[in-house]
Amino acid sequence: MNKHILGDRLFLTLIRLFGTPFFSESVQTASFDEHLRATQLELPDLDQPGFIPVPVSGLADNMQAGLKWIRRSEASAPTILFHQGGGELPFDRTIGGAFPSNVHSNINVIAIKTPFQSDLKELKERFVHFNNYVAMIASVVQLTEALVQAQRDAGSRVILVAGYSLGGFVSCRHHLHYNSADAYVPFVAGTSHAEIFFTTVKAARSARKHPDIIRSRLNFGDAWKNTDNSNVYPVLAKYDQLNRLSVQGPSYGNLPYELWEGGHLHGARHPEQIREKLLSVIARHSPISM
Repeated sequence: MNKHILGDRLFLTLIRLFGTPFFSESVQTASFDEHLRATQLELPDLDQPGFIPVPVSGLADNMQAGLKWIRRSEASAPTILFHQGGGELPFDRTIGGAFPSNVHSNINVIAIKTPFQSDLKELKERFVHFNNYVAMIASVVQLTEALVQAQRDAGSRVILVAGYSLGGFVSCRHHLHYNSADAYVPFVAGTSHAEIFFTTVKAARSARKHPDIIRSRLNFGDAWKNTDNSNVYPVLAKYDQLNRLSVQGPSYGNLPYELWEGGHLHGARHPEQIREKLLSVIARHSPISM
């Protein structure tokens, strides 16, 4: 068996063994647009060191997102806003690996933490309710917009929104609803977010009895088809067993994507490729050397 497929299948087996089935207690929730309209937050002082918590109010209780500067340059430098993958601990592991301290570039990099992802215990407890999952996505879409505007006001000449897996779906969502960044790079994601809960990381059986609810809140392919996506530069993995190429590739419609020769965790294991991709997209949108 292909080593990438084998690695992904082992990863999925561990999720099933040690996780709690998603949405096992309730699946009813408002539409994504209603969640987005209900989400409110105030961006804190961005000059703080270390982790910066961001309390969020919305249609779920006790939401706290957050952010951390991975790299800080002058205000006019390009900015990358990077969203964590689902269950990624620590939340800045992937993007921190992509931009270690010994790699120099004139760029700002901010890691964004989603609510309910502080540890696996919190994740398991909160995601028995589908409402919390949808509220989580809406909260970081709004946080992204606040950060885009803050960095724009500070003078950043190019702003790129990116993320891995769950973070890739969030990046696409921000593009769809705001498109205020210059470019977007979703890694191993797509527009058919809901499909993982019916195929690879199956939701609880009781939740799968309501496919229309889950799909209408998480999938956004129809709206995507009616959007100018020319500033989106997706990356997919050929052997991905979680967000499968056969599902997520077509979900982008006619938008071209880069294909990596690996599985779902390929980018996390090869963060230098993530860095190279992000910098190449910024270079396309920035006339000034980084």
